[in-house]
Amino acid sequence: MAPGGRVSRQTTITGASTQASRSSDPSNSNNPTPNTDDSTRIRKGRGRTMGKGLEKMKKSMGRKMVIDIPVGKGRPVKAIPSAKLSNELGIIARNFLSLPNKWKELTRDDKDAALIRCHEKFEINLDEHYTKDSCEDILKNRSRQWRYKLKKLFESASSEEEARKIKVPELTPENWNRLCDMWANPEHKGSSTEIPATETMRDKQGSRAFVAARAEIGVKEHEGVEPNRIEFYKSTHYSSEKDGHLRRLRLTTSGYIKGLGYGPKPSTTTATKRRTAELEDALRRAKEDAATAQHGLQERRPVKAIPSAKLSNELGIIARNFLSLPNKWKELTRDDKDAALIRCHEKFEINLDEHYTKDSCEDILKNRSRQWRYKLKKLFESASSEEEARKIKVPELTPENWNRLCDMWANPEHKR
Repeated sequence: MAPGGRVSRQTTITGASTQASRSSDPSNSNNPTPNTDDSTRIRKGRGRTMGKGLEKMKKSMGRKMVIDIPVGKGRPVKAIPSAKLSNELGIIARNFLSLPNKWKELTRDDKDAALIRCHEKFEINLDEHYTKDSCEDILKNRSRQWRYKLKKLFESASSEEEARKIKVPELTPENWNRLCDMWANPEHKGSSTEIPATETMRDKQGSRAFVAARAEIGVKEHEGVEPNRIEFYKSTHYSSEKDGHLRRLRLTTSGYIKGLGYGPKPSTTTATKRRTAELEDALRRAKEDAATAQHGLQERRPVKAIPSAKLSNELGIIARNFLSLPNKWKELTRDDKDAALIRCHEKFEINLDEHYTKDSCEDILKNRSRQWRYKLKKLFESASSEEEARKIKVPELTPENWNRLCDMWANPEHKR
């Protein structure tokens, strides 16, 4: 480095750091040397997450962060655990997981090894199937985002040969070349260019996950009750200060009204007020329809939360352990259904002579049976081949029952 010079650190798109010397000699200020190496392009903004914040929180709390994923949410409802879990799974996807062309190419062992690394960072119960599936889904999304960034790096090269020379520290040369083969394939390019353009939507919730943002809005604005989809959209896309939605279509065509979309341009503010009143009236009607639909769903189950949950859980146990799992519900005989309901009656004080009560229990049993069949289908699809899948032992099913289900899932007509 020249005397009086200084060293600046640059970060590439893959997270690698490079050093460039800058001389303080004024004579060199008019002759800057451009950096043409594709692997050392400057990435503006903050660097990638390294997990240091999580380690600091762990030291300050004296324990690992607890991660709780409620059923139906897909990720933690609290903003900080949600962000930390997503960041950590992103680090694992980049540094400890082979990057496949498609997610289904990863083996079960690869996914489990990644989840074990996640368990080392958090207090999380991966024995719970829903929690494990949710973490795997987030890992899948972060892996896809990482592959997209690398694709942009590939496309920024002047040629395919130059792109293959790029060194990606997180990937092996074989992994990088396999990805380059896919991106250089004319069929892959053709499918990518056929994607239609989509309109741009702006919201005001920042980088928070929808689940966390929805829970926070429920606490602040709806007395602890999460808003429905319409209320959530209004909270994140509407600003009373700006008098309209924050929606922007990014198109230049006559008739576009800033904040309200396309339509005849109003001559006075009265038209804007009338349009706002119409939107509020539509929102009110939508709320009434949603409340009516919710009331209809509640009538099919006990009104109180605990009896409803216990009844659903018990019928789920019956569906898994005491009921032959059919390909379709209508294949079960009346005797099979009645035997299942009798087991339910042994656990609860319930009047099954009442037709509506009996039909409601049978409807819940049907749903739990369908959920159980769906989980088994995922187990079947996780096997490397149909022969390996048929060798799987499912304690709750007889071999004949399992093979009958495998026949259905292996049938090409069922796959379509």
